[in-house]
Amino acid sequence: MLFKLKELSDLYADACVRDESGQLMFLSLYGRDTAIQQLLAAFTLKAAEGGLSAFHLQEPGGQAQVVYVGNADRLEKFTGKLPRDNLFGNLAHVWLYDPALIRPDRSNRVAWVLVDSVHPASNPLEVIWGRAWALYKLLSPVPLLDTWQQAILLRTDGDVVTLMRETVYPPLGRIGAARISLPESFPETVSGMVKAGELTLANRALENLALAA
Repeated sequence: MLFKLKELSDLYADACVRDESGQLMFLSLYGRDTAIQQLLAAFTLKAAEGGLSAFHLQEPGGQAQVVYVGNADRLEKFTGKLPRDNLFGNLAHVWLYDPALIRPDRSNRVAWVLVDSVHPASNPLEVIWGRAWALYKLLSPVPLLDTWQQAILLRTDGDVVTLMRETVYPPLGRIGAARISLPESFPETVSGMVKAGELTLANRALENLALAA
């Protein structure tokens, strides 16, 4: 499914991710190169100069969804050209994305997961949870064992994992997304689970490290 960008003609998106405030995190956009350049320029201009602080994506016959641009300087882009012999003529394809999507913030313990929601070989939700656990281990200030995955996810998922499809601004199109954010209390949670016997350790050294957290 393609979403039409209402503010400019001949621009269509097949995927868009927003954060909890509706701010643009990822956009997969198709259109003429001149139209795409006009949109990117509008993101950097003030409203009085014809700029856009927000735009709307509309599916055929459906309700339009608002996307807030935020600080456009933070967005990175990757562009390509469709083959000239495609049905729609000479089109460009651009991905706009916040680098936070691909660069986990270990100091603030925040990271993102994006998946292709229509991949025929996998369940998108299962893929999200599998990748979420990998990010738990990357962001955690204390070591985590893979044998702890189920217990820790069951205890902490509501505080750590935000499935964007359950927010006011769900992903649009063929994409699924989740934000992983470990709270400051996470080491104490792991320590408490160890003390309560909910987590068993492979050796004494790991136990001492978790209990000292």
